[in-house]
Amino acid sequence: MNVKMLALVGVAGLGAGACVDTGADSGMRILGNVAPGDGCVVDGASTTFQDDGVIEPTSGFGYVFTPAVVNELQIVGDESTGPKTIYITHARVDIAFYDPAFEGVGADASLLHFRVPVAGVIEPGGGKSGFSFEIVPPELLWAIDDQLPARGVNDPPQRTTLDVRIQMVGTRGGGETESNVFRYPVDVCDGCVYVDQGACKDVEPDFQARTGGACNVLQDGFVDCWVNRLVRPAPIIAPLP
Repeated sequence: MNVKMLALVGVAGLGAGACVDTGADSGMRILGNVAPGDGCVVDGASTTFQDDGVIEPTSGFGYVFTPAVVNELQIVGDESTGPKTIYITHARVDIAFYDPAFEGVGADASLLHFRVPVAGVIEPGGGKSGFSFEIVPPELLWAIDDQLPARGVNDPPQRTTLDVRIQMVGTRGGGETESNVFRYPVDVCDGCVYVDQGACKDVEPDFQARTGGACNVLQDGFVDCWVNRLVRPAPIIAPLP
């Protein structure tokens, strides 16, 4: 997984509306965000997609996007595959807020508009590849956390949703090529991932705790905990100090 991000200069602001189809004629297309397997393994041929994401604002890692990307360029007769093979070089990421109250968050434009180095090869004729890279930086999550209302013990989770747009970029035949722009919502939610299982002494010895997401423990999964979350993971059966 490559989480290094490079700031983009002079990126236009995001507008409202449906998914943008820039680059749709290039032959490269993001199909969706694949539900990854153990170890954050991404199967590009998978048809099990996630239609949105969720992450805790206190996560030490950013949100990891795991797309399946297809190369729809066709080979005719005995034509060589080389000129139509796509070599992925990076992804462009643009982030906006659905809630205007958060528009001042991330005053550093590099947290909202950047590119992520990504490497991979996609063969023509419907070849598919899976990728994994960070689309929401942890620094942006922490800035959101600072602005989320304080949560009381009995309050519902506090959240805001990001409008994230991703475009894969690569080369073929000596020139640059781009995918469609894929729009993906990410819910930054304080308290959506942790599940309080109560007091340590009440946890059954054979209890099988959920341990979070495959790519980041604090995204797209549940973490079973004891006593008001953030205390101990449930699989550790021992008295609290």
